[in-house]
Amino acid sequence: MAKRARLYFVSDLHGSGKCFRKYLNGGAIYQADVMVLGGDLAGKAIQSITKAPGGRFRFSFRGASYDLEDGEELRRVEQLIADHGYYPYRADPGELADLEAAGELDALFLSLISERLKQWLELADERLRPRSIPIYWMLGNDDPPELAAMLDAAPWGTHCEGRDVLVGGHEMISWGYANTTPWHTYREMTEEELRSEFALLAGELSDPEHAIFNLHPPPFDTGLDEAPVLDENLQVQTSAGQAKMAPVGSHAVREVIEQFQPLLGLHGHIHESAGFRKLGRTLAINPGSDYGTGVLNGVLVTLEPGKVKAYQFVRG
Repeated sequence: MAKRARLYFVSDLHGSGKCFRKYLNGGAIYQADVMVLGGDLAGKAIQSITKAPGGRFRFSFRGASYDLEDGEELRRVEQLIADHGYYPYRADPGELADLEAAGELDALFLSLISERLKQWLELADERLRPRSIPIYWMLGNDDPPELAAMLDAAPWGTHCEGRDVLVGGHEMISWGYANTTPWHTYREMTEEELRSEFALLAGELSDPEHAIFNLHPPPFDTGLDEAPVLDENLQVQTSAGQAKMAPVGSHAVREVIEQFQPLLGLHGHIHESAGFRKLGRTLAINPGSDYGTGVLNGVLVTLEPGKVKAYQFVRG
């Protein structure tokens, strides 16, 4: 049976260790009854730290050049790199280029992503289990599918994608695939494929009007899905010095929300479009993402039987 519950939702951490630690700490700080992590857990790039003569390491990161010996300062910079969502890797000169030429770079990338996710899952167990705060997570479109097995085996928390689960007494369905993007990411579907999946998931609900739809892409043309317009070379188009923006969300997400009118829609994917919109009786929310700066965007939603009592965007 539905009850009063405070839900803490974030999405699109993209490998940022700092944001993930903030999220876990936020569960207690915000007195959350339940936590939902909406996908895109993996970072996007390896940061090479090149071995140099004399036991030193040379590299550039975010406009700064480094020439460091193996020691505490290097480890601090590696932590900084991880906190920004990248994967520091101590490489011999030319090693990454050789791996790419041999078709083996993707395997290294997956191993680095997997190792960090393993650390995150262990940390969630350490910090949330003693407080008995449940957490629900899923992959997003930028996450390698191989990570799903790690979420299935997590020591604490529930891998919720493709399932009807109870969150604070409210049914929640979840799907982390996105509609097609220009980058051809790991987990994308056509709108028609998404419609089929959503029909199956929504069909499992006993009370869809009081459910939560945790669907990674925002509903199309709602202001929660505005992203820069790109040309055929993936360059941002501008007008009067400002980036042109256009809706890029999912038609299928909007249609299933308009059809079933759930209590709440939780979305991410489009970092630039934080906000909320009402679609009929449904409150749809995208907290946005600033993972690259180490700043965590989230939303607290207070649920009561039959309604969203309150919601508040939080940032830190």
